[in-house]
Amino acid sequence: MKKVPIIKLIIAVLLILTLIVSFGLLKVYGKNNLSVENAEIRANAFAEAVNYDYKDPSKIYAFMTAEYKGKITSDEFVKAFNKERSYPYLCPLFINLDKVELTGKLTEGTAIYSQAARLPGMIYNVKLIYENSNYYIVAFEEFIDGSYLEKFENLSYSLDSYFDFNK
Repeated sequence: MKKVPIIKLIIAVLLILTLIVSFGLLKVYGKNNLSVENAEIRANAFAEAVNYDYKDPSKIYAFMTAEYKGKITSDEFVKAFNKERSYPYLCPLFINLDKVELTGKLTEGTAIYSQAARLPGMIYNVKLIYENSNYYIVAFEEFIDGSYLEKFENLSYSLDSYFDFNK
């Protein structure tokens, strides 16, 4: 009589282990995001973050590759993004996805955006990398080495061209 509860316990443990392993495999192999359609979805979501979530740059940072995130923290990115956006641009960065071009294996490629600007034909390209079951972006690389700060050194922008302060 004592063998029946032990057998039930063993079956229950095996069932639980089977479910855990099954869910783990389903998470790893179940959903295949490796497609042009998913790359376009991610590229559009990145554009949405750049265009409308620019006041919360951590939402943009979430799209960056693991390698990028290994070189700059979220806090550093946010600080750099806010500083870079304070430069006196004629037009803010506003992008619209034109197309996505992927390699034959679909693991990397380029998202090609048209950039809203006063000059027609401005293009903004970012690299797409497939990792961790989704596409991530390589952009804003000048934040890593601080080279974006060079543009602040010789600002030609002055309010004098708009106002006569001598009156």
